Amino acid sequence: MTRVVIADLRTGDKLVDMPVKSGDWEDRLNTAESINATISVRNPAVQRLSPRSATTPAKTILAIMEGDLVMAGGPIWARRYDRDRGTVQLGAAGMQSIWDHRLILPVLARTYGLNQWIIPDPTDATKTIPNPALASSYTGLWLGTILKRVVQQAMAWTGGDLPIVFQPDEVSTNTDHDRTIQGTDFRTVGDFIRDTSQVIGGPEVNFQGRLRADRKGLEFLFQTGTGAQPLITSTSDVTWDLTAPESPISNFQVDEDATKLASLAWQVGGRSTDTVMVARAADSTLTDAGYPLLESFDSSHTDVSKQATLDGWAAADIQNAPLETWSFNALVNGRPSIAEYSVGDFHTVKIAKYQRKLRIGDPWYPDGGTFRRRLVGRSGDHRGRIVKLEFAPALEAS
Repeated sequence: MTRVVIADLRTGDKLVDMPVKSGDWEDRLNTAESINATISVRNPAVQRLSPRSATTPAKTILAIMEGDLVMAGGPIWARRYDRDRGTVQLGAAGMQSIWDHRLILPVLARTYGLNQWIIPDPTDATKTIPNPALASSYTGLWLGTILKRVVQQAMAWTGGDLPIVFQPDEVSTNTDHDRTIQGTDFRTVGDFIRDTSQVIGGPEVNFQGRLRADRKGLEFLFQTGTGAQPLITSTSDVTWDLTAPESPISNFQVDEDATKLASLAWQVGGRSTDTVMVARAADSTLTDAGYPLLESFDSSHTDVSKQATLDGWAAADIQNAPLETWSFNALVNGRPSIAEYSVGDFHTVKIAKYQRKLRIGDPWYPDGGTFRRRLVGRSGDHRGRIVKLEFAPALEAS
């Protein structure tokens, strides 16, 4: 049964089912989910819930559930009332979205003297440096645990509490994982999470909504990949037979995007140390195959101060094949059901060899075959009948 629910953002409490006219959700890898719902204020069942106060933006969670399974949920950020239609449109994003509104600062920054944020450089009296007392420094920890620490620090501020639970800590002896964020950078937690997850070998992240053990509220598990397995994936082994008789799959589509192809990638950094750093990565795979030289340039990581980190960003920008996305629709409660797989899991898709006269197989993939793909997105609506699945090539397997 599909449910649209409302809960308090800071506690996850006051979980109530909200009748809706329509709704939809989308969950994509490493990004905040999207949740939308339209309610009718003329509906007596809605009126009994005091909808204006029950759906206050930035104070309330909107989530869509299949039974006890949270498909997507997070803060309501926008709503639109239409008096003529008697409707309210609610727009929410996953719990990761709130971190674009929080900075990486220790709690003492709230009262620290503003004239003390910059201090004289102890090694050069003619210069100044950011006050290290306002820095957030992390050493000897895996990147996923550093992200955990940054989120926990933000939650320690008055009013920063949220219904988030965490994985155990994980140490690391790799000094390339050490991070220092100066208070004067005023860097958002959200930017730091995205940047850290995008470095080569960095952890994937997810704020997985779930029903609390007491079944009276929601909580969100902050998942990160581990040092041994940076990808967030389960042991689920799902197989789809695209061309089988009475296949549960419909609307199969393939999208290819070559706009990010790059054989030569450049990055610049060093702003935080008042120097200029340049990183370069090259790969001749495409040019050897007859493609023209294609380059990329990125200046969005100018605060990077380690050459190895900047080199990693450049290497990550090399792309030797168009981004190919497969998508199809499946039944929510079919076989397999939506409860058997999550975003990030690896799947097998089978396509029979194409036989035109027998109408078997697929003419775009005439040789057929067995293809390994990774689920990177899924979406659905308030009806809970069909789920759209999006897959990327499985470059790494669990």
